[in-house]
Amino acid sequence: MNAADLLLIAPPTGRRARALQASLAGPGGPEVRVVPYLDLLRGQVRLEDLVRPGTVVRFDSPGEDLDTEQELIRRGGEEAGDLAGGELAPTHAWYAGFAGALRELEAQLQTCAPHRRMQRTEHLLAMFDKPATHARLEAAGVPVPPALHRVSGAEDLLAQARARGWSRVFVKLAYGSSASGAVALQWSGARVAAVTTVRMERGRLYNSRALVRYSTWPEVHALIDALARQGLQVERWLPKADFGGRTIDLRVVVIGGRAQHTLVRSARGPITNLHLGNERGDLPALISALGADRWGQVQQVAQQALAAFPGALYGGVDLLLTPGFRRAAVLEVNAFGDYHRGVLFGGLDTYQAELQALQEDQHAACA
Repeated sequence: MNAADLLLIAPPTGRRARALQASLAGPGGPEVRVVPYLDLLRGQVRLEDLVRPGTVVRFDSPGEDLDTEQELIRRGGEEAGDLAGGELAPTHAWYAGFAGALRELEAQLQTCAPHRRMQRTEHLLAMFDKPATHARLEAAGVPVPPALHRVSGAEDLLAQARARGWSRVFVKLAYGSSASGAVALQWSGARVAAVTTVRMERGRLYNSRALVRYSTWPEVHALIDALARQGLQVERWLPKADFGGRTIDLRVVVIGGRAQHTLVRSARGPITNLHLGNERGDLPALISALGADRWGQVQQVAQQALAAFPGALYGGVDLLLTPGFRRAAVLEVNAFGDYHRGVLFGGLDTYQAELQALQEDQHAACA
């Protein structure tokens, strides 16, 4: 297949769309066809007019486009707030809007010419639902941090954690992404410390690329109670391995059942997402420190995580290594976790490897 056989549903000016276009089109080659979510959702174009026999359909992140984000949140029943100013989006409404949009587009695809998909709607929605993903992984025997059950606010979180003897937890928005709403929380008696990507201003929450620290119980209660209104996933804070004097975890893209493109995310603190100013670590040095057998076990855990989504062609698996590299645990599985600039595996980038895997498995993601 060539680039023109791929139909990408995404904001055309987003980083992912541009990276995929650069990867697959090549100099002078046919361009990937890109159709915005908004054009489809507003009825300005229909998939049946775009999908021809042999087309490969790929959904990508609707992020990086304010109009699309606002439309999804509105469809989810809420107002978006000041997204341009960095205000934390109501992710529960965003998820409801995104789920409705995907199901609407899925219904359109059912009437289209025979084609193939790079993802299934069910996988996209499950991976964006952190409690559902955690439950799925746990049921499949994938090592994951223990989690609390349906936390309704700060008092509930503390009561559940104390009943289990915990004093350190990671708080995540149930439908969040890119560490939005993440809180690393620990306490001892009257002392409390929270490190988070959330800045509170006059009762409103804003995303911050510089980590914010809160050290009083009233601040922590206000923060957790506000986040809980969007739904939470709260897990025991497992310590992460230190490598080169920094805290690390891994993003492993599993493609066609095989752990492939891997990033070491290296940070001074507990939240390692690269867009927060953290660094890429030295993967060859880490593999050498782990040894072949232990590295193979890490890859196996990542592959086991994606296998919990039967039929999924690819996914970005976030996992931690505990101190001393004694064990691995999966933190998340990311539907759009394959945006790895400059990372090759077998001479291919993630997009090229995904299409190769799709071509090799003629039964994968058929519509």
